Amino acid sequence: MNLEWPSKLDRLNLGSLGGGNHFIELQKSADNKIWLMIHSGSRHLGQKVAKYYWRQAVKFSEKENIQLPNADLAFLPADLEEGLNYIRDMNFALEYAQENRKRMMAVFKDKISELLNGKVIFLQEVNIHHNYAALENHFGKDLWVHRKGATSAKDGEIGIIPGSMGTPSYIVKGKGNLDSFQSCSHGAGRAMSRSKASKNLTVEECNKDMEGIVFDRWNKNKKCYRKDAEYDLSEAPQAYKNIESVIESELDLIDPIVKLWPLAVLKG
Repeated sequence: MNLEWPSKLDRLNLGSLGGGNHFIELQKSADNKIWLMIHSGSRHLGQKVAKYYWRQAVKFSEKENIQLPNADLAFLPADLEEGLNYIRDMNFALEYAQENRKRMMAVFKDKISELLNGKVIFLQEVNIHHNYAALENHFGKDLWVHRKGATSAKDGEIGIIPGSMGTPSYIVKGKGNLDSFQSCSHGAGRAMSRSKASKNLTVEECNKDMEGIVFDRWNKNKKCYRKDAEYDLSEAPQAYKNIESVIESELDLIDPIVKLWPLAVLKG
């Protein structure tokens, strides 16, 4: 890893949630088991790495006179020094993201254990990455698979597809679908933009969809995507696609194995 990447802030951020759609959620399954779920990543470190090497890729394309339909498609050959450096630093960001989640989960588990006077047994953990590239073999060729808003869904691989803060999430098992490069979505996906959600939705209808769920009441008085709004509704359930429709559309990619209902949620 380039030692210039991890700034003092990156070191301080390790073990923190972040903003946007990142969340910590307490859930239950149909068999009355309690599940703990965290969605968080590399806390800006990965974005810094991506932006730096994208600029290097643009310079490479210009130097080699490579005509691109869009600058966002600039690339670095994986066998050149800059390409190898990117792969190394990207993988470091993935390790950082995993360690970040592990630290938060350790605190989450400790608090649940305290609440239950230690009378709790924690079972298997599931950890997945999204927004990354990996060298894999598909159709008899070694290929760099870029998963943006997607996760690996190899045959038998356990994954997670969250819904929204007011709707169920799913633990799934991959089917190894070759046509999707053995991938599936990493969540329900947005049905409307953040600004549109804050503009069009009301607190009353959002509260109704959150009945029975403990949450932090729309981050009152925090930075909002609508300047004249008192509440941030950008993460409301209505801002996301219907999770049942999403799962149904992916049945050729995954098998849903556990359905999880939210009990309490903390948004970043």
